[in-house]
Formats: sequence, C-alpha cells, structure tokens
Amino acid sequence: MPSPSESYLLDFHARLAGVTSRWFAHAPVQAEEAAPSSYALLEAVVPRDARPLTVLDLACGDGYLLELIARREQSELSLVGLDMSAHELEAARARLNGTATLLQGRAQSLPLGDASVDVVLSHLALMLMDDVETVLAELRRVLKPGGRVSIVVGGDPVPGNALEVFAGLMKSAVAVPPMRLGDPRVRSVNGLQELFAEGFADVTVRSLSVQGDASPGEVWESLLTTYDADRLSPAAQASLQAAFLQAVEPLRRSDGSVPLRWGMRQLTGTRHP
Repeated sequence: MPSPSESYLLDFHARLAGVTSRWFAHAPVQAEEAAPSSYALLEAVVPRDARPLTVLDLACGDGYLLELIARREQSELSLVGLDMSAHELEAARARLNGTATLLQGRAQSLPLGDASVDVVLSHLALMLMDDVETVLAELRRVLKPGGRVSIVVGGDPVPGNALEVFAGLMKSAVAVPPMRLGDPRVRSVNGLQELFAEGFADVTVRSLSVQGDASPGEVWESLLTTYDADRLSPAAQASLQAAFLQAVEPLRRSDGSVPLRWGMRQLTGTRHP
C-alpha cells in the first residue's frame, strides 16, 4: 500500500509524466565545470570502456538519462531503469525502444540480485523517497564492490532570480495541508554525508546552479509543476500567477527573458570493496 506521499507522487506523475526531463534535459549547469544539463553530469559518471557494465537508473522517469547513455552505443552496456510510476515507464518504453530493461517497483525493495550493478544513478528523486536508509541499504546490496553511485538532488536556493520571487510569494499563498516528501537529511550537505558514510568511500558533494531562463510565462509554467504549487487550488494558482508575473517584471531582460536558477547538488561515491 503506497504511503500518502507516494500516492501523491504517483498521481502527479500520472498527470505529468515526463515533466522532469521537459524542464531539465536542456537546462545548462553552472558548477566548477559547466555541463549541458544535470542529466549530462550523471551520464558522465558511467565509464567509457569496453568492459561489461550494468547501469541502474533509480526512479528513471521517462528514461531520458538512460537514452543519453544508450546513445554511446557501447556494446557491453546493460541498462536498467526502475520507477514506481506506470505512466512514466510507459513514456520510457516509447523513448527507449528496447535499449533498456524497465522495471516497475520501489527503491526500498529493488528487484535485482546482490552485487549485480556497476553504477547506480538517480536524478531528482532520492530527496522524495520514504525510508531513505532502506533505499541506501538496497543500493549497497545491489552494487558491486568498487561500484559507483551518483545522484542529483535539490540544493540550496540561488538568490536573485525568479525562483526566489516565487518562493516568497508561496509563503503567503493559500495554505495546503502539509506533506512530508522524503528525509530532510537528503536536503543538506551534512545530511547526505551522514547517510552515505556507511558502505561508501570517496564521497563528494558539489553544489550546482541549473539555468532555466525563459519568458515570464514559460518560467511560470515550469514553477507551476513544482510539488507545492501543484497542490494549490486552481483559484490560488491563478492568484499566485498574477502576483508572480507582476513581481518578476523588474527582472525582465532586453530579450524578454527572466533569470531562473535551480539549486541542486550532485553526490558521487564508491561502494566499499
């Protein structure tokens, strides 16, 4: 039986399958080294060599990350995607056309053998999962000794952009019943390091600023698909939209765009031998 938070996420992704890759597949990353997207940072973790490798995308959504890896055409790559949403997996099947094995299930009980995976990747999902310690125990179980894990999760707010304006307006929006999504430790550097201290070595966490600049209307459309805004009533959404479009007008540039920055983090580590 899904938990209340899982039930909400299943409903959200039934209505908005593919929404994560829609907004982030082509959103450039500003970090120590720039990257085309947060997905590209994860794709780069997979070794480019001739040895057989099994790669698991945990909460794979519509399969965009798996498609990035499959484009390499490395003959010895075995790609596996797992998601609890049947609607996301349907989109992934259409996208991947048989280049990956897709499984419906929960991260807390992976349908994979012990020490069967070389690389585990996950994009904007771990911070939403119930019982994260069980999830990490499952990752330790399925990863081979020396295997790699890399995840992208939400990070600290980036000041001075449309997301900051939106967050301020949300505080005064019509309240919705509180919903706890995931473990708060996944949302901080110290918490991530604490969670990954057991069973992993060489753990690094780096901050990312992901660029989503667009017209005020397009930026609003992306923000409307955040979990908090999605749960507002239609009337509250309309009121928030009017206030947001007015508030971001001073940020509008000569090309009509406004700056949008998503704070994220990438954690990478190695399974203890």
